[in-house]
Amino acid sequence: MDKKFIDISHGFIDTLSDGVFSIAITLLGLNVVELVPELTKSQNINTAIMENWPTFFAYLLGFVVLFSTWYQYHSGSQYVEGTNSWIIWQHGLTMAWVALMPFGVALLAHNLDTPNRKWAVFYFGVCLFGNYWTTILLATLVGFDWPINYNDKLPITPDQMRKATPIFMTVTALIGVLLVSLSLYNAWAAIVGYVIYISTNIAPVQSLNRSKPYLLKMVNKSLDAHK
Repeated sequence: MDKKFIDISHGFIDTLSDGVFSIAITLLGLNVVELVPELTKSQNINTAIMENWPTFFAYLLGFVVLFSTWYQYHSGSQYVEGTNSWIIWQHGLTMAWVALMPFGVALLAHNLDTPNRKWAVFYFGVCLFGNYWTTILLATLVGFDWPINYNDKLPITPDQMRKATPIFMTVTALIGVLLVSLSLYNAWAAIVGYVIYISTNIAPVQSLNRSKPYLLKMVNKSLDAHK
């Protein structure tokens, strides 16, 4: 039998992702560091820090987003076995959005208390949910038949996981569309929505375990409907 070329190891994707996450998280701190000359010239550093609260708020928000995304990324990839071009490009686009997060955070930091607030919140939301939108677009290329193989450590069956993942991605993508659209009408309400969404991802493993029974009910109904 002829031997075929195989795709790259998932370990290479993980190595790249760790580097991108590290750089993106580091870049978040530049907005805070750049405040030092201004804070130093002020008569009261503590007052100046309070006046620049959007910078610190944006940094905190961006850090939680990136670190929880890194956590979620690796908690899921530990069950993936092998790669293919779809997986590689899906992860590549994820890294593209991760690299853009410092841009969204910088917009918030400089515009959250200005008339440009709604656009800063809008583009931060695009950076926040963009990965889900591009993943859904990629999924249409394979008819939402998730082309991922899983190892025997997965706590549910591979078929259930392949059905559950598109459901999760689609729901999150729709939430993102609603919140990002809301930012153009009420930026503060959108920010509250972002914060609530971000808080649900702080402990992704625990969240998955809590939602597992409900998600499996939806998946099993879907699988039964296709029998």
